[in-house]
Amino acid sequence: MSDKMSYEEGLSQLEQIVESMENGEITLDESFKAYQKGVKLYRRLKAILDEGDARIEELTKENAEEG
Repeated sequence: MSDKMSYEEGLSQLEQIVESMENGEITLDESFKAYQKGVKLYRRLKAILDEGDARIEELTKENAEEG
C-alpha cells in the first residue's frame, strides 16, 4: 500500500474488498487476508481525513486571525 495513494483510490480498493467478502467470492483464508488489508486501508484513509481536518482547522484559525 503506497503512502501516495489518494483517498479515492483507497476507498475504491476498500469497496472492492468488502464486495468480494459480501459476495462470498473468496475462501475463508483469503477473507482473513482481505480483512487485514481492509483494516490497513481504513487506517490510511482515516489518517488522510484527519490530516485534511487539521489543515482545515489551521486555515480557519489563520483566517480568523487575519479578519
